[in-house]
Parts: sequence; structure tokens; C-alpha cells
Amino acid sequence: MMGKLKNFVLWNYSRETSVYVIFCLLIVAFIFLTPKSWFDGHGIIATRTELVIVKPREFPVNTDFLQRRVREITGNSEAQLVGWREIKTSDGETAYEIEYR
Repeated sequence: MMGKLKNFVLWNYSRETSVYVIFCLLIVAFIFLTPKSWFDGHGIIATRTELVIVKPREFPVNTDFLQRRVREITGNSEAQLVGWREIKTSDGETAYEIEYR
């Protein structure tokens, strides 16, 4: 029994053997019979984003303003706002970490 396991792990079988054929059939069956739902990605699709930190100076914190501010700071008129979150600086001031692509 140990010899057969060793042969299987180290793959000492040639292409003409029945073990090789059965193993290949198992691989093909797995490829074609596996449900697609096993491989569906339910996570967030990775995109390349960058961060900008903005300190508020008497401005309204809304999407339109932050979108314009990111475009001004980066110089990229095509920059799209992905999201933002409020953070505290080491001085205790409120700032906004803005994610864009």
C-alpha cells in the first residue's frame, strides 16, 4: 500500500497506464463539472486607487465639493471620487482621507 501511495505522489506512471488515464479524466471532470458558483468572486474588484488627505477650511463636506477638490489637487480632470473617511491628525484636527481613481 505504501509503495502505491509513493508511486502516486511521485508520479512514477507512464502515459500508457490506466492510472494516468483515470487521473486525467478526473482532472477534466473537475474542470467541466464544477459549479460556477464555487469560483464566483464575492469580494470587491481590485482597482488602482490613490489617496489624498484634505483638511477642511470652512467648506461643506459633500461629494461634489470633494470631487472638485481632488481634481484641483491632483491636476487630473478625470479623477473619480471612490470614497472618503474622516480622520484625526496628530494635532487633533479633523481631516478627510479621500480615495480616488
